[in-house]
Amino acid sequence: MDYPGKIAAVVFTQGCNFRCPYCHNQELIPMTSGSFPEETILQHLDKNRFLLDGVVITGGEPTLQADLIRFIKKVKTLDLAVKLDTNGSHPQLLNELIGEKLVDYIAMDVKSALKPSRYCLAAGIKMNEKLLDRIKTAIRLIIDSGVDHEFRTTVCRELIQPEDLDLIAGKLTGCRRYFLQQYRPFDQKPEGCRIFSVYPENWVNQFTERWSTELNILLRD
Repeated sequence: MDYPGKIAAVVFTQGCNFRCPYCHNQELIPMTSGSFPEETILQHLDKNRFLLDGVVITGGEPTLQADLIRFIKKVKTLDLAVKLDTNGSHPQLLNELIGEKLVDYIAMDVKSALKPSRYCLAAGIKMNEKLLDRIKTAIRLIIDSGVDHEFRTTVCRELIQPEDLDLIAGKLTGCRRYFLQQYRPFDQKPEGCRIFSVYPENWVNQFTERWSTELNILLRD
């Protein structure tokens, strides 16, 4: 499910520069102890590489890792495809990964309309035009890269309005796939987290029908 069409191992990285209020991996946000040594991960991948097609590197935000390029180069020696999940806040690193042909699939979250007043709600941090410009750069870089990719937005009533989706879609012209992800309530709500309300499926379908001629829009539960 994490890598379309491939059987993949998933590597979770610690640390994130966003604080999305619906995040289901909040325990990975702080840089804490309890991580696996890199060599242990590589040994696991090597041992199972004949059962695997690829590796998904997710988080947290993987592009915060100073040695991400070096690590992916080691993974590629095992003849495994690499999918990277990112929030798009570090386009320069993305450009290096693409230029060195180290990623085979990129999945980028577009949190909301690319305006500070809207993006801050879904990203959970203060936004400014400089950071948003980096995100816009990442979007266009991925679309123009020739690398297989998808963009995705999590939708719930309190954070995403219909006009937000129209503004997002207008920035994704030429993308291969755009997924709308229905917000999933927590099974056990972490302390301090908000609970949001879900849009009815027909509301999401209306949006996908409106943009279906311009974008390959799909609904992901």
